[in-house]
Amino acid sequence: MSLISIRNQVNTIVVIGMRQLIIQSILDFDYYAGKKEPSVTSIVTGNNGYEKFFWGNTECLIETTQSISQTTRGWFLNVLSGRRALSTGVELMHVPAVYGGVFFAENVPEQHALTLYQEAQKNEKLCIGPSSVGLLVPGYLKLGPVGGITPEQVEPIAKYIDGEVAIICGSGGMTNELIHLVSKEKLGISFALSFGGDRFPLTTPRQAFLLAQHDPQTRAIVYYGELGGEDEYDIIALKNRGELTKPIIMHIAGTVAYLFPQNPQFGHAKAKASVQRETAEAKRSALKQAGFMVTERFDQMREYLRNIQ
Repeated sequence: MSLISIRNQVNTIVVIGMRQLIIQSILDFDYYAGKKEPSVTSIVTGNNGYEKFFWGNTECLIETTQSISQTTRGWFLNVLSGRRALSTGVELMHVPAVYGGVFFAENVPEQHALTLYQEAQKNEKLCIGPSSVGLLVPGYLKLGPVGGITPEQVEPIAKYIDGEVAIICGSGGMTNELIHLVSKEKLGISFALSFGGDRFPLTTPRQAFLLAQHDPQTRAIVYYGELGGEDEYDIIALKNRGELTKPIIMHIAGTVAYLFPQNPQFGHAKAKASVQRETAEAKRSALKQAGFMVTERFDQMREYLRNIQ
């Protein structure tokens, strides 16, 4: 699946579980984007019936179903608990007409996440998460709470389809912060992908960077990373092989870790440096040497964005 195909196709969504605010935000996005009908076609709740939402100022009904159907097509948004994500996720990945989807839940057991990753690769599905706020392609697809859930947050990102900056981030909150930051700089978002803060994301940062590199609308990439893990070294390897050629702004959080007598565990499961190579300082140094634009403070992001303009 590519960004080009997402922009050129009708994107429908089946939601697994019930999160009314998230679902309503997707409908608001669709409405402001000028779509003729909601992209959410059904909600798997365990009951057959209908749930009431709003389409603009008009009430609308979305079908609820007992179970996943082999006729399901398009995208899925899985908002079930972490321990329930595995069975439904594997079932969805075996449905031929499903492109992929997002796992919103935190605390998915690591063995479950590895199984989901293997199933996604085997079945060639674009699956994101766990612990992800989702995938945003302005004007075309809002798969999760990414970009916000209020109409005031959703309207601008639904209408501005000519953005040129891709946002790649593990943190859901920082993904939304970066969307706001880039939008204020008048560059606009080409797409935003929150791969999640768990140790074993189904779409890795490396895969997300290649999506951005191969997207003709994306002119530059903004990445927010953290201490822990070695994802950034995979990105360096891509650049060294000439597989990444677009301007890339990198921020690595967690430099305060040295103030603690022992390596601290920050908010995300992966955000802990077990060895020196995984520290924020080591990553920043390696990224600078490789030629990336690396911020020392988060507010420097604006300066780099203005240079891209």
